[in-house]
Amino acid sequence: MLICRYADHGRRGYGRVVHEENGDLLAPVRYDGRARRWVGGIGPARPLSEVTLLPPAEPTKIACVALNYAPQGSQTGPGRPANPASCAVVLKPPSTLAGHGAVVGHPGEPWELRHEAELAVVIGTACKGVPAERAAEVVAGYTCADDLTAYVRRVPEEPSGHPPVWAKHFDTFTPLGPWLTTDLDPADVPITCRVNGEVRQDGGTRGLLTPVHEIVAVVSRHMSLLPGDVILTGTPTGSGPLSVGDRVEVSLAGIGTLSHTVGAATDRPWTPDPTVNGGVPAGSVADRPATRSA
Repeated sequence: MLICRYADHGRRGYGRVVHEENGDLLAPVRYDGRARRWVGGIGPARPLSEVTLLPPAEPTKIACVALNYAPQGSQTGPGRPANPASCAVVLKPPSTLAGHGAVVGHPGEPWELRHEAELAVVIGTACKGVPAERAAEVVAGYTCADDLTAYVRRVPEEPSGHPPVWAKHFDTFTPLGPWLTTDLDPADVPITCRVNGEVRQDGGTRGLLTPVHEIVAVVSRHMSLLPGDVILTGTPTGSGPLSVGDRVEVSLAGIGTLSHTVGAATDRPWTPDPTVNGGVPAGSVADRPATRSA
């Protein structure tokens, strides 16, 4: 099942995407936290083209698992203990979210922007200390992500080749989408990233050092997870620089393709009445409905 989040004349909801010969349809759905599954919502099916796709999650936080891929050329990860100290977990704020087709802002000098294609896990049920063997029970779905990261230029690089100063917190630095899939085995998902049509990353979740179900377990031991929270599982080798005007396509087998472009940095002056997201600051509580009703 493919689940999208959408906006329609100020109203937001979730819908099941149905591929038809005459075009994709949207059937309203909601997530039943007690049953831990998506169920039918209120309203008829309608053309997907009539709505605007939004990032398919409403997180209170985005957890990124760093350095979670085997060296280049390895087909499978060597594995490592599934304990809270085995993974480096970095947080990104909800204001980094961007949707399918978005223009992400290059932070400008002195930063170098780099793409990181990844499988994203979206949590459906509040949880803490989830056993790895039960991780699938708390997952609402999986989607494509570009865990954009900016590195400071003109500083000495570490032996890994990466500058020591980096940041993931800039607005729009987490393109996510275009939708969730609920029917996916996260253990073996091919991942491809193209920039202006050129393949930059070509790997898959078989190369993860800590597999997806153990990632959910570890992160849930680091922190409480709430419905809509996102976990970024790690990126294959090949992450590279992006310039203004570049078009990025992140494709995951079984899900689809997330695309975005890179725009110039924008330094908006401070204002007490921001107009992001139609008058609501990105990532604010008002942007997250109290229920998941469509």
